Amino acid sequence: LKSVYSDDFFISMEPKAAWRQTQQELDDIALINPPSKILEKLFELIELNELAGHCAAIVELNHQVTDDDAELRLQEELLRKITQHCQLFKGIRLSDNVNNLHIDQYDAIMPTIEFHPRHPHNVQGKVMQQELWSKSIVWVVDNEVDLEYAAELSPRGIVSNSPRDIVDILEGWC
Repeated sequence: LKSVYSDDFFISMEPKAAWRQTQQELDDIALINPPSKILEKLFELIELNELAGHCAAIVELNHQVTDDDAELRLQEELLRKITQHCQLFKGIRLSDNVNNLHIDQYDAIMPTIEFHPRHPHNVQGKVMQQELWSKSIVWVVDNEVDLEYAAELSPRGIVSNSPRDIVDILEGWC
């Protein structure tokens, strides 16, 4: 990144958010390590690649997944180290409860574009509080309709899996 963009880049990193909660996860080889091992590797890579100031970690510790207090303490310590280098973001899916969001500890929240009231996946009409949109980086905005939805919500930013398509759309609008 530095060789291409110098210091003008920002990346977000979201390690797998669930461990050993379903049979599929129990069978998934990628999830054989506990969360602390994943966080440890994430921290090593942040330091190795000198990402301080250029990164966000989308990590939420799940205290209900394990009864192992030592594992939880290790996760908390690693997350503390990570946030000394990176901002901490909270991903919010349409399936999450948005009525009582506790976001004070996060630098930004990342709700999915599906929270737009007219999005076809938002069949239950879930909405977030209006004042949260200015603190939000909306994901996944990959097409013109989603970009229009995002413009209506006025978030702090967007994330796209197809950034070149978004740039093309914006150039066509201007």
